[in-house]
Amino acid sequence: MGHLTPEQILYKYWGFDSFRSLQREVIQESIEKKDALALLPTGGGKSICFQVTALYNEGITLVISPLIALMQDQVEGLKKRGIRAEAIYSGLHYHQVDRILDNAVYGKLKLLYLSPERLQSQLFLDRLNKMSVSLIAVDEAHCISQWGYDFRPSYLQIKELRNLVGKEIPIIALTATATPKVAADIQNQLQFRSTNLLQKSFNRKNLAYKIVCFENKENVLLKYLRKRKGSGIIYLQSRRKTQEMASWLSQNGFSATYYHAGLLNKERSKRQEQWLNNKVSIICATNAFGMGIDKPDVRFVVHYGLPNNIESYFQEAGRAGRDGQFAEALTIFHNQDVSLLRDRVTDSFPSLEMVKSTYQGICNQLQLAIGAGENETFQLNMNSLSDLQSVKMTSLQHALKLLELSGFIKLSENAYQSSRIQITMQHANLLAFIESSPNQKPLLHLLLRNYSNICDALVVINEDFIAEKLGLSKSKLIQSLSYLKQIDLIQYEPGNSATEVTFCTPRLGQEALHFTPDQYRNRKKLAFEKMNAMIDYVTNNDGCRSSTLLYYFGEKKSSFCGHCDICLKKLKVALSSKFDEAQIQVKKILFHRSYTLEELKNKMHKSEEKELIKVVQWLLDNQEIKLDKLNRLCLS
Repeated sequence: MGHLTPEQILYKYWGFDSFRSLQREVIQESIEKKDALALLPTGGGKSICFQVTALYNEGITLVISPLIALMQDQVEGLKKRGIRAEAIYSGLHYHQVDRILDNAVYGKLKLLYLSPERLQSQLFLDRLNKMSVSLIAVDEAHCISQWGYDFRPSYLQIKELRNLVGKEIPIIALTATATPKVAADIQNQLQFRSTNLLQKSFNRKNLAYKIVCFENKENVLLKYLRKRKGSGIIYLQSRRKTQEMASWLSQNGFSATYYHAGLLNKERSKRQEQWLNNKVSIICATNAFGMGIDKPDVRFVVHYGLPNNIESYFQEAGRAGRDGQFAEALTIFHNQDVSLLRDRVTDSFPSLEMVKSTYQGICNQLQLAIGAGENETFQLNMNSLSDLQSVKMTSLQHALKLLELSGFIKLSENAYQSSRIQITMQHANLLAFIESSPNQKPLLHLLLRNYSNICDALVVINEDFIAEKLGLSKSKLIQSLSYLKQIDLIQYEPGNSATEVTFCTPRLGQEALHFTPDQYRNRKKLAFEKMNAMIDYVTNNDGCRSSTLLYYFGEKKSSFCGHCDICLKKLKVALSSKFDEAQIQVKKILFHRSYTLEELKNKMHKSEEKELIKVVQWLLDNQEIKLDKLNRLCLS
């Protein structure tokens, strides 16, 4: 591949004539075998940087990525372009992994995607020294930093990979969001041979950040959407809320669907495609949506409620306006959302006593003696543990996460999954079936009564609860559910209540289980600092939104952006008392037909003429007026 230039590779496989800002510089660093951290905001085209380099180099590029769905999407996209790529992740059969690794060893692949957990598998390590590795690409590199917003301990293994393939093999690390402290930590953790940060400004001049605090959020949203055209995303904090929002918007005449990680892969892909191809205008989603999706013409992103931190907010908001045209990032919240955010972050740090008792509960369930178990893997029954500890499943999962982050245990990639079910039979046929099947009638009645959305989407169920309610044994219930699945009445996905847990240290006694400040107190303090920065951002009504974000990410504050909600308010206050009169007159004139700016000027009263440019700018920014196809001003 080396005979083609990066520009020729870009044109041959992607059809683009030129690189986006900073992409070419990042590629050049990798070609020259230098380690580099590329800080490119959402939509900056991070993946192109390592994909083009992979095709330019001889040998194979290893890509470390934390999200299976993202890996699958990228590999599928590369294969469609005729590029040889594969991904290894949990859930693949041994023979599939074996075949992919064979292809990697014999030079039949250009890119091999791996989750960080796979780096420690013996099967991979046995083949690694036979591979001709030319580049290591670390996607979502902020995951390696404990100061980042999404720290993953498995990322710390990547530096071991560097030792195995040789220090001379360059690393390219990529992320969309990192404060200066996190950027320095990423380079340190990946053992960069010299500091090398390539950063594109976080300033998005075409993106207007707007915040609305109002009790009746539904009215604000409806009013906003009725004035907007084009494609949009609405981010919500739970799966249930995405479904409810999409349903409510559809009832109000909008073209909307929903997306969350609980949908079947096939259903997720279908909804994503509908939105990408503009068959649906609005997609209501959890933060599971958007990674690796490059839709340039998103005109608005709405946060309905508050994200956990500014990093998440900035990444999600940045999915609007990638085509460089004017776009908006609107946050609608109320004081209750601030309380919900505080509760969410507080709940993710159960007390140390609860975390310690969870550890002892695991050891007791596994009948593990003190001093035993190091590097051994066991099956853990989460339902049983939850019952014995008398704690909710979510609290238990948070406790396990903290034990993992603190280095005591390691959880399998396919950690605890709840059972899920959906009734797929058409309503009329379902009613007829219930009447003719007395054996299944109590079960189906219970499902319909207890799970309101069960006919629309997969819902989480608890087999123990259902069996108890029906007075059945659990095995008898599962037999019934399997039968209903077999006759295509339901879609049933049994949960994985047995999580694999590996002990990273010998079992410790209650007295010996200590948490350092870095493992608990500092981590909790950091999460609260990030939460408070988010709350300050949405409740502060003094500084320009764009400047505040730039300052957070270590850039000098720019002058006012001119189109966030605060800048627009200040602009309006700064204008003379003639502003409102001029605004009313402009709207009256444009009520009947469109005019050019010059024509409009001739129609205005002489007294309002001086205000015209400022008024027109303000009305355009607030979507009260717009430009038609002939570049004339008209009402929105």
